[in-house]
Amino acid sequence: MTSAAIAPAAPPVRRVAPPSVPYRPASSGERVFDVRSGRWGAFMGWAHGLAFLRPLNGGIEWDTEARWISNIEQ
Repeated sequence: MTSAAIAPAAPPVRRVAPPSVPYRPASSGERVFDVRSGRWGAFMGWAHGLAFLRPLNGGIEWDTEARWISNIEQ
C-alpha cells in the first residue's frame, strides 16, 4: 500500500484573489463562502487568526484565513 492510497486528497485550491473587503461573521452557525476553496460553510469560530468552517450538510471542519471569507459567492 502506498502513502497516496492512505492520505486523503486535499480539496482543490482555486486561483482567485481574496475579496476586497473580507466578511466578518457575526455569530456561530452563520452561512459564509470560502472564496479560496469555492465552498459554502457554517462559521464555527476563530482560533489563532483562522476561521473554522463546517460543511452545511455536516462533515469535517476545515479552516481558512479570515481574508478568504465572503458572504456572497465569488
